Amino acid sequence: MALSAVGAAVLLYRWGVMTLLAGVLPVGDAGLTALRRIGVTAALFASYWAVARWYEHRTVTEFAPRPLQISAGALAGVATIGITIGTLFATGHYLAVEYRGFPAALPIMSAIVLGVVLEEVVFRGILFRLTERHAGTVRALAVQAVLFGALHLFNDGTSWMTVVSVTLLGALWAAIFVYTRNLWVVVAHHAAWNLTIFVSGVPLSGQEAWRRLAPLQSSVEGPAWWTGGGFGPEDSVLNVLLVTSVLAGLLYRAWRRGAFGEPRLTCP
Repeated sequence: MALSAVGAAVLLYRWGVMTLLAGVLPVGDAGLTALRRIGVTAALFASYWAVARWYEHRTVTEFAPRPLQISAGALAGVATIGITIGTLFATGHYLAVEYRGFPAALPIMSAIVLGVVLEEVVFRGILFRLTERHAGTVRALAVQAVLFGALHLFNDGTSWMTVVSVTLLGALWAAIFVYTRNLWVVVAHHAAWNLTIFVSGVPLSGQEAWRRLAPLQSSVEGPAWWTGGGFGPEDSVLNVLLVTSVLAGLLYRAWRRGAFGEPRLTCP
């Protein structure tokens, strides 16, 4: 129900309202792109709030502004993937070729942030949270992590390692939500993670088209199991080991503070 309502609202704006606006507003491609992104975001949040208010009969608390936690989440996102990327640059497996600057990259960066917001609302805000209420934290975390990993198998550059790496990332971002119960913190971590990869000029989840507009042009040298190959540093065995360690520590801390929910027999 929740996923259907949010999906319908976004699609209605994207293919209904935007079609009408494109026919009557002389704003050009850049203006239409901005209107599309703003409108999709507004439709997403409005439908999410409506589902929470009238279907779940609750107040939305997971989008409460927490500047310190959100900033910490962003810094942690940069630092975590930065360790992998920095190591690969230091060992000569990633090589900086040319600095292009940010002007051409800004539209891609805004698209990355919007994509992260959509993913977090769908996977952690709806799928994980509602499954957790019915099946408990552990089962919900596993279910949404597997689905999150499976979704990314349609990207370019995937390998057997992608199944492991992106599933672990889905579990990591769910664990951050379990620990903080705040979606903005998760969005900040996820967005900072993706933007760090993009700015570095190495593949971001197989998105070669985006890579060509990155501020830094970089080349990748070495075996795919170490560099991540065409999918990017997320598929590096170094990153998989690092994410596994962070995930284990975060889940332990969340468990110690009593953040895990038990299964229930009913779900609203």
